[in-house]
Amino acid sequence: MKRFAVLAAGLSLCADPALASPTLVPPRRTDTAPVPYPPDAHGDASVALTLVVDEGGAVADIRVTRGGPPFAEAAVAAVRTWHFEPATKDDVPTAARITALVEFHAPEPPKESPAPPLPSPPAPNAPSPAPRADASSAPTEPETVSVHGEREEPNTIHIPRTETRFVPGGFGDPFHVVEALPGMAPWLSGLPYYYVRGAPPENVGYAIDGIRVPLLFHSGAGPSMIAPALVDSVDLYPGAYPARYGRFAGAIIAGETTPPVTDRTRAEFGARVFDANAFAETPYDIGRGSVVAAARYGYTDLVIGLVAPKYRVGYWDYQASASHTTWGHDTVAIFAFGAHDELTYLGQPTFHVEYHRVDLRYDHPLDDGNLRVAATLGSDDTFTALQTSTGAGASAALRGPSGRVRAELEEHVSRTVRVRAGGDLGVAQFNVDNYGDVIHAAHTDFEGGAYADAVWRPLRTLEIVPGFRADAYRARGRTAFAAQPRLATKLRISQDISWVSALGVAHQEPTEEVFVPAKLPDPVDEAPRDSYQASEGVEVRLPSKMRARVTGFASRLVAPSVSGGQHTEGAELFLHRAFTERLGGFVSYTLSRSDSTLGSATSRSLWDRTHLLSVVLGYDLGSGWRIGGRFFIESGRSYTVNCPRPDCAAAHTGAPTYAVVGTLPAFFRVDARIEKRWAFSGGRWIGATFECFNALGKAEPIGAGYSPVAGLTPRTQAPIIFPSFGVEGAL
Repeated sequence: MKRFAVLAAGLSLCADPALASPTLVPPRRTDTAPVPYPPDAHGDASVALTLVVDEGGAVADIRVTRGGPPFAEAAVAAVRTWHFEPATKDDVPTAARITALVEFHAPEPPKESPAPPLPSPPAPNAPSPAPRADASSAPTEPETVSVHGEREEPNTIHIPRTETRFVPGGFGDPFHVVEALPGMAPWLSGLPYYYVRGAPPENVGYAIDGIRVPLLFHSGAGPSMIAPALVDSVDLYPGAYPARYGRFAGAIIAGETTPPVTDRTRAEFGARVFDANAFAETPYDIGRGSVVAAARYGYTDLVIGLVAPKYRVGYWDYQASASHTTWGHDTVAIFAFGAHDELTYLGQPTFHVEYHRVDLRYDHPLDDGNLRVAATLGSDDTFTALQTSTGAGASAALRGPSGRVRAELEEHVSRTVRVRAGGDLGVAQFNVDNYGDVIHAAHTDFEGGAYADAVWRPLRTLEIVPGFRADAYRARGRTAFAAQPRLATKLRISQDISWVSALGVAHQEPTEEVFVPAKLPDPVDEAPRDSYQASEGVEVRLPSKMRARVTGFASRLVAPSVSGGQHTEGAELFLHRAFTERLGGFVSYTLSRSDSTLGSATSRSLWDRTHLLSVVLGYDLGSGWRIGGRFFIESGRSYTVNCPRPDCAAAHTGAPTYAVVGTLPAFFRVDARIEKRWAFSGGRWIGATFECFNALGKAEPIGAGYSPVAGLTPRTQAPIIFPSFGVEGAL
């Protein structure tokens, strides 16, 4: 008689010798629940997983790196219920990323034995005996796994790639998740330019592996300029960012690429109504090296012509890298990437960005850290059509080659102190440097800087991160120096409650930006500026694997050369449950006020929104089906209209002598996503996705005007709607 069998998967966690240190203790599994052998499966199989174990010992993220159905589904379902004793760093519980192998072995058929005596007939109406599942408690041979401490900063929101792809309206793109985070206000719904805690898009910096780029997003609601399979994580630093980054007076949005895969070839692809992309990686030299190639091409006119026939949008991007482990554990790598965007309105150029980067890097692992030396060559060509207060055309443009060398060091110098330090030197030639009516002659600029910070844990419950950055510039014939101190702290009040503080100073030169299309020129954008940022917040671990963060913040930007500035105060709420749970998502709410100053006049900033709310939910229906939705609402921004009367009533003509200030109506948007994924052996899968950005077709108010016939009337942008059906997969 055939038996039903269930086999437990054995697992042990051991530190990778190359990464081990006396300060990092890996997580240890504390439960003994077995992994059931799938009832419809046959034969033996193994599933490789990457897990993130949070500081409470729960599995916060699961990623299948090798293995197919039905074993992969069985492993994920079981591992989601596991509990660990969390990893510790300097005796402090911390999140850790581990890789593990779960093995399944089919039960051996039962041996022949003498037939037992026939049982007596059951009594009338007696229930039949139920089938029995036999469980084997013998574990498989222990597997060695590598343990990596999760990168944490007190003043950041860190989103792993496994979560970013589920955000509705983001089209599976890792970077689009930032729009749904606290403090983020889009310049216009559907356009990838963001005000972060009141800082305009011109003050927001973007980086890939520490390499500065002019923009991370393609035009319109397009994807980011880096292949999704190449993105390991996304970090939003809304203010007082780490000393490693610099030269921007607002926020930093940074991405880190995935480490090389040296044990197998992998490939991913995707095709949607408006673009297609492909990614491939293969090891060579018996796993000592890896080669990556990826590209994306946008054929957006098909959709844009239907929803906004006056516009034309086109984009493409590419990434290529090669890495090789040389003597010892040193690694040499070259990473080349670039992107192109073109937006035209009625045949006239409105927005153009094209950049290229080639980064050559050398990494030398230390006893408990890493040293990187790198050189980057770049080329930038940006153009943006602006407006003036009279409606006449104007533009901004930056164009020219650049080069930069940098060194980055990270090392544990004791059990309680980790030091991060570095420096760089760069040169940029501007063949074109225009802004509005100001045309600068061609010039060559120089910049250099050094930074250092330390992650110091004087107590098990206290983390202090003091930092300092110093930059020197020779820009547009002017010499400038900028000292930029930072300080961040995290105090663990209890196992579930932490207090987080951050403050810092940042400096920005006017050539370090990309200008927003159709925005009125601002004198502050053409001036050197400094910002002073501070925040205080509380992080709380809640039941059902939920987390909450409440933060109060304030920032002040000053541009002395034009007697201008901006200041913002506000509060944020972020409630989060991992998308790896069956029901996951987050709620982001921001209450803030932004004011601008020019000379002696202070007024509410044109981009100010008092309230911003995003509710994002995703639900795993099982059998490869997943649904999700996002609700976004923002209160109206301010406007100023010149009218002949204070009430801007209709049927009145004459000189517009009254400046009337008001607030536009609120705007809301709904995004939706439905996904079905089929999994195959060997970790291969294919998925189909239907997604719609602004599914209800809402038009966003963008300003107001006056006419004697209609009086005061709001002006709205034509609804930006992006429906998409896509197919994606991994080979």
